[in-house]
Amino acid sequence: MRLGKHFLFFMFLLIGSFYALNARAGAYPEIQGIEVKAGAGTTEIKITSDSPFNYTVHKASDPYQVVVEMQNIGPGKFREKMIIDRAGVSEIIPLLDESTPDLLKLRVALTQPADIEPSYQENTLILSFKNLEPEFAGAGAETAETSLEDAVIRKPFEGGDYVGENINIDFQDADLIHVFRLIADISGYNIVVSPDVKGKFSMKLIDVPWDQALDVILRNYGLSKTISGNIVRIAPTSVIAKEEEEIAQAKESQEKAGSLVTRVYAINYASVDEIKKSIETAKILTKRGYISADSRTSSVIIKDVEKMHAEHETLIKALDVPTPQVSIDAKIVEVNTNYAKELGIQWGMFWEPDNNTKIGGFPINDKGTGFPTSPSNLNASDNFSFSNPLVVDLPATVSRGKGGAIGLGYISASKAFGIDLQLSALESTGKGKIISNPKVTTNDNQEAKIMQGKKIPYLTVSSEGTQTQFIDALLELTVTPHITPEGTIVMNLNAKKNEADFAGPQVLGVPTIDIKEVKTQVLIKDSDTLVIGGIFRTNNAKTNEGVPGLSGIPILGKLFQFKRDVTETNELLIFITPRIVKQQRS
Repeated sequence: MRLGKHFLFFMFLLIGSFYALNARAGAYPEIQGIEVKAGAGTTEIKITSDSPFNYTVHKASDPYQVVVEMQNIGPGKFREKMIIDRAGVSEIIPLLDESTPDLLKLRVALTQPADIEPSYQENTLILSFKNLEPEFAGAGAETAETSLEDAVIRKPFEGGDYVGENINIDFQDADLIHVFRLIADISGYNIVVSPDVKGKFSMKLIDVPWDQALDVILRNYGLSKTISGNIVRIAPTSVIAKEEEEIAQAKESQEKAGSLVTRVYAINYASVDEIKKSIETAKILTKRGYISADSRTSSVIIKDVEKMHAEHETLIKALDVPTPQVSIDAKIVEVNTNYAKELGIQWGMFWEPDNNTKIGGFPINDKGTGFPTSPSNLNASDNFSFSNPLVVDLPATVSRGKGGAIGLGYISASKAFGIDLQLSALESTGKGKIISNPKVTTNDNQEAKIMQGKKIPYLTVSSEGTQTQFIDALLELTVTPHITPEGTIVMNLNAKKNEADFAGPQVLGVPTIDIKEVKTQVLIKDSDTLVIGGIFRTNNAKTNEGVPGLSGIPILGKLFQFKRDVTETNELLIFITPRIVKQQRS
């Protein structure tokens, strides 16, 4: 009988312990979702569970915070701070306490004070905040929602600001191990401390996030941490550094253990030496890897571990692409100055000046202001870009004196065909002549040069006797194009005209060489035409004229004949039309 009573008492304790363990193990209902729904002037926070629960809402002393206590309910997956930052709600923070597993507290942080009206229906607690203006919408705004799944839940150790729960620490000569145990209890992380960590701890911290407090303690005692899931391992910094070095060495040893594979990569467009240099600079070869270039077959040979070849191939494909090309069509025309105006060339510039900008000494104060018509006022080193229509539309009124000046003009692509017809008409009537029409194609950022002229011979006398030397009298045009991402063309332009002046002073019969040169950088649209003018040539000639019929009478005909000096001034115009060569894709 006595034995039976003891047996019943033992069974009662066993059953009670079983139910207690189940209760602490999570037999409570859990939070299934948290949803923030905002409208005009009202924000609702819905907390949903899988079973009924009791709740109490407290207004904290801080008007920007509300605390909700829920009995017999677990946090579920809601264990970290929930960042809202919208609809007047800053964040929702779970306050977990293992000593009271049947009580869950939520702290709601607001961006402004608001009246709250709680309600409960069908396992859902609804917190309605009145007079809370959503920051992202005004009156009549559409409803915006943020769910537990959509919210940004920032966890400790993920970078950025510290997000752990604020704690107070005040220790004097406490063991470091005990401090880490305290932080483990507060944070919910498993903290493993190395046996090498020893020492006493003295520090006072008030209202500091626990993850920030942990970092301060680690730095203060020369410690570091490694994180793997929810396990934080703490050890001396030297120990962790040594471990990381050993891991790197193990990785390197693994690479060394792998067999080397040799592959040949054909290079279609780029220089093999440039590809080789780029791969070496990128430092994607392992220490055992090696690269060489073979110019004869236009290929690079890479010997490296197998897994690195995919990275090598990706880089080579990105670098081995066709270089864009520009076709430059130049037209050199000599036209009588009396008819040069008929071509309708726009002699003008467009640029964005400031109050200190000057062209040839003339201040330019406003965008779009013109400047004197004489190209002799241009600073050849300035950078100009052309627009259509231009700032001004001026005739080619350049100086016609000895030497002249060089100016820049512009013709849009839509009018270029008309210019060709006009030049042909001037040539057919003898008012102009197309001297040359060279064409050249060059790669992007590569110089192209066009030269035309003659070599003037002259004699020199030396101890070796009389020798014939030559001096160049050339029209030289050097263009370096660059294609911009917008599809326009920047041209570094250098135009030079060297011409012999037989009418000027000579030394031992060698004429003076007149030099005219312009060097500038211009921005021009694809297929538009740049015009260089201001290079003049004066031809002096004597003509015999007479009265028809009477001038042919012997002896007496001289009375009806006369001689006249004719001076003809022609202008040399250079038309430059760059065109981007369209690449054909295979």
